[in-house]
Amino acid sequence: MKTLGTKSSLTVTAFLLCIIGLSHAVTIDDVAIPEYKVRGSSARLTCNYSLGDFTLYSLKWYKGDKQFYQYIPGNKKTKNTFLVPGVNVDVDSSDAVTVVLRDVELVTSGKYRCEVITEGPLFHTKIGEGNMTVIDLPDSTPVLEGVKTSYQLRERVHVNCTSPYSKPAATLEWHVNDELVKKPSWLRRYQAQQEPDGLETAVLGLTFVTKRSHFPGGELRLKCVAKIATIYFQSQETSVIETGFLKHTQAEERRHKDHSFFFGSSAPRTTNSCFSWALTAVVVLLNTGFRVDLVQSLL
Repeated sequence: MKTLGTKSSLTVTAFLLCIIGLSHAVTIDDVAIPEYKVRGSSARLTCNYSLGDFTLYSLKWYKGDKQFYQYIPGNKKTKNTFLVPGVNVDVDSSDAVTVVLRDVELVTSGKYRCEVITEGPLFHTKIGEGNMTVIDLPDSTPVLEGVKTSYQLRERVHVNCTSPYSKPAATLEWHVNDELVKKPSWLRRYQAQQEPDGLETAVLGLTFVTKRSHFPGGELRLKCVAKIATIYFQSQETSVIETGFLKHTQAEERRHKDHSFFFGSSAPRTTNSCFSWALTAVVVLLNTGFRVDLVQSLL
């Protein structure tokens, strides 16, 4: 029976140690980096990790390839920060897992990664990353321009919706009577206008020819919606009327009033109303076949 040589034994031992080491190696469980943040707010970046049987040597954070924070528990000063444009670390709120950024700016946007390193001699290293985009919200709700107070049938509507001064530019959409406008021929798309400080203004036009179905109840509703990612949603709505439209209920009331008679004890006892009553009675009697001489005797 052959026995393993010294070289073979060392190889097997190294292999077993490798397997044991891998079973207890450090892992990155989750990297929580906010996808979007509003300019001027704070951002919390978290790197959750498991060390197994190992001890943490350091946690480091980078924006791109530039380090801006480190936590080394073995040092007398456990926390250190490094100057990176747009990255303002709140040291008191940061620790061995989380780093907090204050007053985020547009230039704070970018790719962030955490690096976890265990104590020697192995110095296991794991990296996790994610992207964050800082948004500058529009100065106001969408602005509707060119809207008239009323439109005639078969008149062309031509209006614009503007969402001013944001980064990135807002995504705009039009709704007519609560229905999203999808027809390309109705929409006029414009390139975002570049503003100072890198901001942008979005504009979307709407144009169509009115028809009867656009005025249910004599009213046409126009609404513009502005969106940015999942954190901004604002709308502006207005109603216009059909030129010369008379509401159905008013028309019906007038029609009934002009062609009706009133008989009752509460009718005004005036000479004119009595004459009208008598004249109406005569017409009715004649229509029902009463003799003229009898009708004259009644008068």
